[in-house]
Amino acid sequence: MSRVKICGLKTVEEIRMVNDLLPDYVGFVFAKSKRQISFSQAIAMKQNLSAKIKSVGVFVNAPKEEVLQAASLGIVDLLQLHGDEDWEYVQQIKAETGLPVIKAIRVRNREDILRGEELPCDYLLLDTYRAGAYGGCGEVFDWKLIPMLKKPFFLAGGLNGENVQKAVSRCCPFAVDVSSAVEEQGRKSEEKVRKFLKKVREVQKYE
Repeated sequence: MSRVKICGLKTVEEIRMVNDLLPDYVGFVFAKSKRQISFSQAIAMKQNLSAKIKSVGVFVNAPKEEVLQAASLGIVDLLQLHGDEDWEYVQQIKAETGLPVIKAIRVRNREDILRGEELPCDYLLLDTYRAGAYGGCGEVFDWKLIPMLKKPFFLAGGLNGENVQKAVSRCCPFAVDVSSAVEEQGRKSEEKVRKFLKKVREVQKYE
């Protein structure tokens, strides 16, 4: 059964909304972006988050000390590294925090994914490659590039309520990851989040 991650939450109000809908994961973005939040904001959000939902801290080429601080504050249950972090960086973060690590791979070809699987992370996150960007482009990549993988993976990149069932059926990801497609005017839309979750859960029901 594919799980669901709603990424880029910014307010306690959005936390209360997802508490009613119960995705498996929510993403707190600490990297520079329009969805970036501070650690103090994340503390308040985590305090209000249902214990049934795990929080994922999203970092892009962050100083290790910043990632370690987030872990020590107890605001994240998993760490998502969405930049150019190498084998040594991933290994050190995993060893020093004791938290599961998701390593994002921006997919240009199958070799990108296979190289990613060699990293000492717990999960991969497969996202669309765009030069000069570290995710969030809202475009689908060619799912045929995904090989048989040993590591469980999150599938991202242009997923929405219209195509997520096809994505789950074809790719069998551990989880699907969505952000902009469930927003209205820069805020998470309860209607769109509900629809996205419903679509994913319908696939599980009939398979």
